[in-house]
Amino acid sequence: MTLGSVIDNLGAAFQAVGYVFSPLLLLPLFYLFFSRIKLLKSFSDALIITIDTLSYTIGELTKWMLPILVLTIAFSVFALSIFGQSWTKLFESAEYLHATVIMLGAAATLLAGQHVRVDVFHTHMTAKASAMVDFIGFYALLLPVCLIILWNSQGFISFAWRIFEGSAEADGIRGEYLLKTLIPIFAVMMIMQGLAIALRAAMCLNGHSRPSRPPHTPKFFAKEDLEHNG
Repeated sequence: MTLGSVIDNLGAAFQAVGYVFSPLLLLPLFYLFFSRIKLLKSFSDALIITIDTLSYTIGELTKWMLPILVLTIAFSVFALSIFGQSWTKLFESAEYLHATVIMLGAAATLLAGQHVRVDVFHTHMTAKASAMVDFIGFYALLLPVCLIILWNSQGFISFAWRIFEGSAEADGIRGEYLLKTLIPIFAVMMIMQGLAIALRAAMCLNGHSRPSRPPHTPKFFAKEDLEHNG
């Protein structure tokens, strides 16, 4: 079996897994109209907690790359300006760390509500209005964009793995294919976190309590009823 066929089989397997779990993307819509089903509430709570915990844990681990990134850049600058030394691998490692922090930390940032919003009215809305914006935003914006990223990235990522693409420099890091793999991972993590937020929004719109959030993360839709945990 050739390397190309192995990569094709792995790609097909990941696609199959995606298709199997794709019905979960309709769960917030289903919850909005059939929220009286007790099993649905329990399942949704467990799913939200699982996704939030995963995003939070990955974010906590990823943030430790930031001081390493700062030290790497500082060392590169000092080595070049003071000693006239330059190492391609060291310079490129800063790019790898930067990309990894952004791609793997994006879902945790979304969980913490720290993404930049162009909607200046969101913070002044009622809890249910805010929940409606996030609910619609998931299906109208976040989900379509991430699905487009997943679909369009398949070709060049598959090619990168086939040739084990590396740096254009002879002495650079031979891991470009790994760096490009972060693109679909980013899209999947954003879809998962968006799904959890949309589920919380559906619970808020139905006046239900929401699961407790990870530590140090702000509450969603908490203006209307402070007794809710979400």
